Amino acid sequence: MREKLIIICLIFSATTLLAQNKVTNEMIVNARTLRTLIHSDPHRPSWHFVAPEGRAYPFDPNGGIFWKGKYHLGFIYQALKNGKEEHFWGHAVSTDLFHWNLYPDMLDVRDGDIEKGIFSGGAFLSKEGVPYIMYHGQGSSTNLVAYSTDEDLKNWIKFEGNPVLKTPIKGDPMHGKYRAWDPEGWYDKDADYYYQISGGNPAGFFKSKDMIKWDYLGDLIDQNNRMRYDFEDLSCPDFFQIGDKKMLLFISHNFGSQYYIGDFKSDEFIVEKHGRMNWPGGTFFAPEELKDDKGRNIIWGWVLERKPKHLENKGWGGVMSMPRVLSLSNKGDLLINPPEEVKKLRLDGISEKNISLASNQISTLDIKGKSLEIKAEFNGGNKSEYGVKVFCSPDGKEETVIKYDPIHKEIVIDFINSSKNGPVKMPAYCIRKPSLEEFVDEVSEQRVPFELKNGETLQLDIFIDNAIIEVFANGRACITQVVYPEMERSNEVKIFSGDENIKVKSVKVWKMATTNLY
Repeated sequence: MREKLIIICLIFSATTLLAQNKVTNEMIVNARTLRTLIHSDPHRPSWHFVAPEGRAYPFDPNGGIFWKGKYHLGFIYQALKNGKEEHFWGHAVSTDLFHWNLYPDMLDVRDGDIEKGIFSGGAFLSKEGVPYIMYHGQGSSTNLVAYSTDEDLKNWIKFEGNPVLKTPIKGDPMHGKYRAWDPEGWYDKDADYYYQISGGNPAGFFKSKDMIKWDYLGDLIDQNNRMRYDFEDLSCPDFFQIGDKKMLLFISHNFGSQYYIGDFKSDEFIVEKHGRMNWPGGTFFAPEELKDDKGRNIIWGWVLERKPKHLENKGWGGVMSMPRVLSLSNKGDLLINPPEEVKKLRLDGISEKNISLASNQISTLDIKGKSLEIKAEFNGGNKSEYGVKVFCSPDGKEETVIKYDPIHKEIVIDFINSSKNGPVKMPAYCIRKPSLEEFVDEVSEQRVPFELKNGETLQLDIFIDNAIIEVFANGRACITQVVYPEMERSNEVKIFSGDENIKVKSVKVWKMATTNLY
């Protein structure tokens, strides 16, 4: 009898093992099939960080923190939980800002948790120097906190004092004054208080000694000094020191990324300047900031995709912008530049100097590619447009034009002919369409206010990555655009003039290394 029982157990174990192996093998095959599919998409970026698998919408960067020599970045993705799609935070880690390893999820939902999913939030250090995350608990009308005592931040523990904020219900004296939404938290050592911004319109402001009892301080932004449309919300806030000022980075769901610069005194944010990082037709959204060991303020944003319906869905979605370094000029204006680490991606390139272009002349550069860095310095005129064309097909049917308009004082990305199935039009808004009579629903170019100073040359640092364009202009602006060239040979780069003779003082172009191996 005992021998029969042993045989039965062995047979059961072997059968179970075979079944487990079958499931594992199927998962491996499916993973390889998906990887083959997504890498067959000519529009999938090769060195921008993208969703590791499947489609991610939203794909907000969150929880950015530099910790013990590593850059940690959370990102929202979607997965099934109890038969329903919910939102969680993935976790990517890098030592150089461009090559990323994947860690276990930064935040997920387990049995007994208050929330059903994880929405936006940010990381900060507690009074004791412990990494904390404050985030919105999707489906719970609460803001929550988690912390990590793990040396490598692989394990995050939900705060025992959760929730740290609830949306007031009807009958509560605070009902309608604020809501729990897209929080930002930090500890101010000078004041010896924790602070919390809870997003919305208006955004609520709070402080606490212990992160358990929070005092409401009122609206974060003086409603008489908004400097933005009244209907715009303030979501995905990120509040940090930059130079000798404070900066609030945030979005509205209508017009995307923007910021305030000012001073923080006596529990009040005194706004001095407002600016935007996204303009009609642009795709820079939900930015996240961290400060590294070099003292740099580095941000990422979710690049909203605008892929037309007639292009095949290759089973993926979700693109992060390249990292950008923020700083302030001597006059307190925002400066924005690519990080030095991007130079490590440069491969074969060309370099030319002192190119003279006659009026209305186009010159094709001796390099081709859809993943390039292009640095060009122009000494142009003041009566007509000039600039660079990328993703150009030999027959001229496809091209995207990056130009300076000296009349209107704007940097323009013109994508009307970016695809052979044009004219191309894209939503002028981000996610929510505003109700404005003067607002245009669709555009074929993104126009960004930008004025050259007297005697200043135009210095463009342009990055293209299959479908992504990021243009840095004189260190004072960065413009993000998605385009979808459909012709395989749309890989030429051109420089051009308008109605005046101009000089291209220098142009350098490098091919870029691939970093997305997943």
